[in-house]
Amino acid sequence: MQSLKKKETPVVDKKTVTAVCIDDFAIKKRKSYGTIMIDIFTHQILDMIDSRDYETVCEWLKTYPNLRVISRDGSVIYNNAIANAHPEALQISDRFHLLKNLTSYITEYLKKRLKPQVLIQAVSQETKEIKTIRQADENRKLTLKEKYEKIKQLLLEGRCKTEICRSLNMDVRAYDKLMAMTAEKREKSFQTKKMIIHEERVKQKMERVNEVRELKRIGLSNREISRRTGLNRKTVSRYLDENFNPVHAAYGKKRNGKLTPYIKAIDEYLEKGIMGSYIEEKIREMGYEGSSSTVRDYITDWKKRRKKYYDKSRENGTKTETIKRENILKLLYQPIEKVKIISKKQFEMICKEYPFFKKIYKITWEFKSMLTDKNIDVLDKWMEGAKNLNIPEINSFINGIERDMEAVRNAIKYEYSNGLAEGCINKLKVIKRIMYGRCSFETLKNKILRLEKMRLFN
Repeated sequence: MQSLKKKETPVVDKKTVTAVCIDDFAIKKRKSYGTIMIDIFTHQILDMIDSRDYETVCEWLKTYPNLRVISRDGSVIYNNAIANAHPEALQISDRFHLLKNLTSYITEYLKKRLKPQVLIQAVSQETKEIKTIRQADENRKLTLKEKYEKIKQLLLEGRCKTEICRSLNMDVRAYDKLMAMTAEKREKSFQTKKMIIHEERVKQKMERVNEVRELKRIGLSNREISRRTGLNRKTVSRYLDENFNPVHAAYGKKRNGKLTPYIKAIDEYLEKGIMGSYIEEKIREMGYEGSSSTVRDYITDWKKRRKKYYDKSRENGTKTETIKRENILKLLYQPIEKVKIISKKQFEMICKEYPFFKKIYKITWEFKSMLTDKNIDVLDKWMEGAKNLNIPEINSFINGIERDMEAVRNAIKYEYSNGLAEGCINKLKVIKRIMYGRCSFETLKNKILRLEKMRLFN
């Protein structure tokens, strides 16, 4: 670093520079800022200064006598400095910043008008999705063996692997692993922990049964067997019965909980959007005697599984659904076809129930089309239509355009942009991190310009 300080900063022939883009960057965030200049044609960093003040930038630009094109962001300071230093130069406002400012203003407005969870009338897609959720719930209850039996049945029907996995909510890797097993290994994998414990208990019981039967074979009475083994005489008699079954009578039978008889009624109430406290009241009238926490836990689980689609019905009985506001805001940046989480029917319903969003969506994409198609003739008409909406945030954006009208028109008309400056600033930040921010601005400038000269930086 010491040797770098001793070397002179590369000198640029300022008379040959005709088209540049300029932008500010943080020397020390929120405290001090500098300005960087990049040649539009060679894509090289030409110069840097440790200020973005009007007087300093103005004097700096005057040292480049032949500037004809200057691309910049919407900064008023840069606008005034360029106008003073080079009145005849073509100023171009950066299109990215124009779009960013517009979407930021609109996002600010929509956050005031739309709740985080936007309620709309349920579209036909909901029924299909709810059926899918219900099917998934049923699939979760299947044991691995039951899933395997269903797989065999679906294979006989000619279904492909993808269809089978989708219908059973099964991962493709789990499917491949299951089908690749040998019959013996597969049978072993079907055993749950409960089954293994049960088999161990049956084995222990049969050892006890065989012990009793052996004692009987050598001629001992039931009383004597009972005395020696410590078993009840009735138990001894059962063990000696040829039809004795060591498997517990309740094994494999699922006992119904207190809530089970009321599950169907609860589901129906929840589908209608009825509150949990009212549901509990109704099922208690029907005979439920369990705890309130059991009802709450079931309702919470039900809502989690149907989180995306669950909502209360409106007073007129119309079914509704919610869409996250953050997903609606994605429509400002991407076409509806690319926002997979919102269907076209949902989009149409949003526009129908929230007409202001439809207007905002329209002017946003009209502005984007205007920039893309270089259609400068529609700018005035677009501004008039946007003003007619009487939205303060959009009016603020239009005021900014009117202050910088010539540069905005040039942005639509010409291909120049500030993308080069943004990219070079990112590289500059990397250099700063490598230097750990311990060196002076002059050292940073010297390092960057020398790397530019050596053609190692771009």
